[in-house]
Amino acid sequence: MENEVEKFDIVEKFKKTKEAIQRADRGFNSLIKEIEELRETNLKKLAKASELARITQLNKEELGNFLKEPYVILPSKRQNEWWVVVPKFIQMQIGWLDRSTESYNIFKVNKFINWLSDIPVLLKDKFKFKPELPVKVYDGMVLTGKRYQEETWNRYKKFLARREGEDRIRVKRGAAFKLIAQMIDDGTLPFLPKEVEKEDLRPAKVGFKLRDYQEEARTRFMEYGAVGVYWAYSAGKTYLGLHLCSELKGPKLIVVPTITLREQWEKRLKDLTDISEEVEVITYHSFEKVRHKEYILAIYDECHHLPANTFSRLSTIRTKYRLGLSATPYREDGRTDYIFALTGYPVGLDWEALIKLGVIEKPDIKLYILQDRRTKVEKLSEILIDKKKTIIFCDSIKFGNEIGKRFEIPFISGQSNKRLEIIEEAEVSVVSRVGDEGLSIKDIKRTIEIDFLFGSRRQEGQRLGRLFHGEGVGEHIILMSEKEYEDYSKRLYSIYEKGFKIQIIR
Repeated sequence: MENEVEKFDIVEKFKKTKEAIQRADRGFNSLIKEIEELRETNLKKLAKASELARITQLNKEELGNFLKEPYVILPSKRQNEWWVVVPKFIQMQIGWLDRSTESYNIFKVNKFINWLSDIPVLLKDKFKFKPELPVKVYDGMVLTGKRYQEETWNRYKKFLARREGEDRIRVKRGAAFKLIAQMIDDGTLPFLPKEVEKEDLRPAKVGFKLRDYQEEARTRFMEYGAVGVYWAYSAGKTYLGLHLCSELKGPKLIVVPTITLREQWEKRLKDLTDISEEVEVITYHSFEKVRHKEYILAIYDECHHLPANTFSRLSTIRTKYRLGLSATPYREDGRTDYIFALTGYPVGLDWEALIKLGVIEKPDIKLYILQDRRTKVEKLSEILIDKKKTIIFCDSIKFGNEIGKRFEIPFISGQSNKRLEIIEEAEVSVVSRVGDEGLSIKDIKRTIEIDFLFGSRRQEGQRLGRLFHGEGVGEHIILMSEKEYEDYSKRLYSIYEKGFKIQIIR
């Protein structure tokens, strides 16, 4: 009898599943039909508009083809890299916005975009990414297997010392990072999973809970022991680092680019964990302080600084595990490969996903194009009438001091003490370049940029990123002269490439 009941249940479940599939299929077919009808409607509208505009050479068939594929993909000179050219009236963002004309946006798509964000399947098939060479670098060896030893030797012999057996090759002393960087440049991720050992772990005691995607990154860290996490501003990179610091036994090192960030990490370690005495926080300029020490974990915050000649020595610190953190994992000096090589397996999540999750909200962005510095200050005076928590970014120390004195607000620069405390307490403050990166102020409502580092896209993105640490929709205001807009508007690409709109006011 029980068997008969079970059979009946199975049949009923099958019927329900079949009906659900049929309903979904009908819905899908209906959606396809709606899309086709919409395309036809738009095609007719465009044709009608062209007639009204007296464009007589419009080819309706070619226009239909354009609507199916409104972009051009062109190969770059570098392998695993392409240009995607898109008319500006098409709302499409992919990869890094490299440049923009009056009519077109030109995006760069390469292996990094492939690793860090979701490229639409239809487009991914068109890029034809070169298959990775299935080899790994571990403990001074390239593990090639018999099949790939010869190819690996021929391709990378300038980094290699000798073959050892039939399935591995010894790396030249001191050449491991250069070898990994070259492999990454070729489209291969040569990181061998090195699982975090159980005896190094303990239950984390922290004053927060990781989100689902943070848990996924933690799992990847436990699998590889060395990862680079490249999420948008305010997505919780610091909290992931704090959690791992709490979980791992033994001394930890955190490396940051500024004293302001050092203060912020130290405050969060004290407020959110009970292991602050186990963690040393230093700036990238402090290699000599730690060169002979040994750590269980090294965290490189804003790790896009790490490949610089002055700072790359920090990657040689003796540490069992490592974590890199950055919202802007690219460099304009051609050393982007080294960001990945010096940190570990890359973990990414695109902006659109974070917006859908409600982690970040699209800000209100305005660009005022003004006559000169004097009119910038006048516009700043108008803006500040609306009282709200504000950070004003000013590169020039002299100009920053002038603004501070005129509006009777604090100016924070490299000479200031207790920087974080001053910024948190003041309703409005002026901050030099020391506040560009990593600064997290929860009640911030507005950022104003009045003076900047020429065409630096990274700086623009980082300054906008301070706004995402606040609650609700924030306001980002940029003040530029006509000459600055003409010379340095490329810095705005870091905003456009995320799909954010800028209201330009003259």
